[in-house]
Amino acid sequence: MKTNYFSKVENKYVFNVSLIFWHLFIALSTLVVAASLVIFLWSIIPASQREVKKKLYPAKREYPAPIKVELGDLQIEGIKEEAPPVAPVQIQIETAMTQQPVEDTKGKRDYDSALNTLKTLIPPTKYSWQGSGYWTYPYGERYWTVYKQEKYRQWNATELGIEDKLKAAYRRANADNYPDKKIILDGYIGVVNLLPEEKRLGAFQYLISNVANNISQNVNICQSLGKVVSKMSKDENISYLNQLSLFGKQNPNDGSPFIDYTATIIDKFAISKQAEIIDRLIIGYNNYFSNNLSMLKEATDLFLPLIAQIKAEQQPKAITQYYGVFRNKNYVRDNAIAEIESEYQQAINEIENQYNLEQIAAQQEYFSAKMSKAEYRLKSLAGIGGGILLTILIALVLVFFSIQRSVRKIEEKMSPNGEAENRAVS
Repeated sequence: MKTNYFSKVENKYVFNVSLIFWHLFIALSTLVVAASLVIFLWSIIPASQREVKKKLYPAKREYPAPIKVELGDLQIEGIKEEAPPVAPVQIQIETAMTQQPVEDTKGKRDYDSALNTLKTLIPPTKYSWQGSGYWTYPYGERYWTVYKQEKYRQWNATELGIEDKLKAAYRRANADNYPDKKIILDGYIGVVNLLPEEKRLGAFQYLISNVANNISQNVNICQSLGKVVSKMSKDENISYLNQLSLFGKQNPNDGSPFIDYTATIIDKFAISKQAEIIDRLIIGYNNYFSNNLSMLKEATDLFLPLIAQIKAEQQPKAITQYYGVFRNKNYVRDNAIAEIESEYQQAINEIENQYNLEQIAAQQEYFSAKMSKAEYRLKSLAGIGGGILLTILIALVLVFFSIQRSVRKIEEKMSPNGEAENRAVS
């Protein structure tokens, strides 16, 4: 029964159709597999993100030229002015910690060598390195007198010693190891070494009283201060070190550049007024130019040619008055500069915003291409699998029916009728 069924299918559908059809069918399947394979190979290549180039910033419009202030615009002779008093130095006292963690001794030898250098510059035998204070007796002085044990008395420091102040400075500067401490100490040594011996202790007190909260800022300040000290008279009052070190501490961005600029111009003023000039420069930065160093430098550079025509005792008053007149004369120019800066910043913001938008668009395109390749990869795998499976199935069907036909022919030859036919033929 089954043989008859297969015979009907074989004769009606399989071998009744031209063999070219089956070849074309298999060729089509092969093409599907090949195309799917190409798509699969393309899909496994990583997607690339489009490179976005930022537009160049536009050139900033030139500032209008400043309106110069002439010597005749200043009323130096008619105005008496007292120099502002120098604020007394305030030294912060920090209580020493009773419990110290185990310290890292790496670099301690080099640090001790630097400390010995400081002691050579400021000899403890000539200048007091000890702090000051007084004893109190929590249980009464009699217990201390009788037992002589430290638990019966307590030291109250009114001023820390040099080494204790150094430790406090290191803590404020976040110098936690000996190499960092040595870097800061070397900066102090570089400044005090330029001064006469009798002024070194006072200068050192100023430096360790105005400590910034990071190492690099302190190093930069000390390097800049060294430039100023090398230009100043050795007989000058060193209070300017307190003002400049405090300024450097309070202005992490403009501190060192301001001190560097001061070093380049201070020797152009009368020696007897240089410390006072430094005070007027700081006042100009804070009060006249709103903490804008470039504006202060511009005005001061225009003032320098007038110094030769101004008496020494009038120079501090003249530069302060000059700043005021300069700002008044250049009020319109300042507004124009502010407008130029605003336009320039707006143009930069537009470029940055456009760049950010294009970056986002490029990322979206990248993720879209990535998802598309993943989708095509799945479809190509399905195409490859389907094409191979279809080809195998057709081949199996054809082979099966071909075997059936061959078996039938063999059966026909083996049958009695087949044998008679064979004899007749022979």
